[in-house]
Amino acid sequence: MSEKKFDIYFEFNHSGLNLAAFSKTSGKLEYYKEQTYKSYFNNYKELNFDKLDKLLEVNILEIEKSTEEFFRDIYLIVDTPQSTSIKLSVTKNNEGHKINKEDAMYLVQDAKQQLLKSNQDLGITHIIVENYVLDNVQYKFFPSKKKCTNFSIDVIFICFPKDLFKSFEKLFLTQQIYITQFVCSNYIKTFGFINKGQKMCECAKDIVQGSNKQEVVSIPKELKKKGFFEKLFHFFK
Repeated sequence: MSEKKFDIYFEFNHSGLNLAAFSKTSGKLEYYKEQTYKSYFNNYKELNFDKLDKLLEVNILEIEKSTEEFFRDIYLIVDTPQSTSIKLSVTKNNEGHKINKEDAMYLVQDAKQQLLKSNQDLGITHIIVENYVLDNVQYKFFPSKKKCTNFSIDVIFICFPKDLFKSFEKLFLTQQIYITQFVCSNYIKTFGFINKGQKMCECAKDIVQGSNKQEVVSIPKELKKKGFFEKLFHFFK
């Protein structure tokens, strides 16, 4: 199988569907289209997924024709009032030792497990470490190898309802396309990542590629995976 030449982004917002294709080699925006679809909302101003199949099929064919490449995975940006932001703080007794990356990872994992246990209807789109706190002193970025007695982190979780995840996954699977990553539009706006003249799809690409150095990339179930600590946070790269 030949290597992909493009990364594909779809954006569903309150008024339309936007599509973008970025060159994997140069990162440049090679294709972009905006399409309104107000008729696809139901009486509750929510997307009517049953009607979106044909719209999606037409636009997929168009972007594949333009890029001369079939694609089977996308990045999906969703603008929805159903997104929610939840902040948790978790602490450990560090007994005066130096903190390391593993300490931070386990605290993030602990916070994630607490959130999902209490909010079983939610799925997580973004995890942001807002602060590291060592003996009541705050740091925005990981203060490697500092000693402390009490070590805590403040973590922000950006979440969607699981039903929304499933609806989008089902929609794209009808076209045999998988969603590589969900990106929350409100997260991009709230954290001020939109530059003047920049499209939302371009901002989302920057987020996916690590523009927020405080965002956690992923949290595997087994923390001992090889290379895990080197790739978990963008700022550890």
